[in-house]
Amino acid sequence: MTDFRGGDRPHLLYVRSSRSYNIDRMGGLVPQDWRYSACDAYDLEDRTLDDVDVLYVTGMLDQIFMKSIEPKLVAYLDAGGHFVINGHILIPWLPCLSAFVAVPPKPFTNWMIRPGEPGAYFGRMDFETFHRHEGILGQYARGYSPAPPAAQHLCLIGGLGPDGSIHEGPVDWVWRSPGGGKVFVHNGDHIEQFCSDPRNQPNLLHDILNALVFSDEPPPASGTD
Repeated sequence: MTDFRGGDRPHLLYVRSSRSYNIDRMGGLVPQDWRYSACDAYDLEDRTLDDVDVLYVTGMLDQIFMKSIEPKLVAYLDAGGHFVINGHILIPWLPCLSAFVAVPPKPFTNWMIRPGEPGAYFGRMDFETFHRHEGILGQYARGYSPAPPAAQHLCLIGGLGPDGSIHEGPVDWVWRSPGGGKVFVHNGDHIEQFCSDPRNQPNLLHDILNALVFSDEPPPASGTD
């Protein structure tokens, strides 16, 4: 049986800002057998995280502030807490994060998302359709961030650049710290926009959350990164 930090079922804390997409809808997207709560990003400085299994971070956060509380966030990760991180990382506020890298928009196929090692996170997705928000490529993401060693590259983006060189990397990746906590990174605004309505089956958000908490993917890193 999985031991949860927040009681007898997983607890997701949605870290929001005034600019968060779906700021009042997120609770309806989380699996109904999970606990859900939300807090303003700036409240993280004083809020205890001992009862949180997944810290869900919107792509609209103040990254300067997140960097200022990095020791607290690292301690949460080292104690077995998990992250879902959305958005473009400009200021790496965890040691495992790296800055966002845009891929050339031409040819348009560079913005097509394709499987790397999707595992339990994206394994049920139809990669030909799920990333085309309203039929438009580029809405899902337009780049990637380098992942730390031992990370699982879930989805890939990129391809040939204008000079013929390859610009490709993981748009979605997950890494497990030596302490057991996992970091899932989506290099786009909001992963919950895609195939995550409760009526969607397969349900991407549910698959990601359940894989974080219940699966053995990826194996733990052998040291700090």
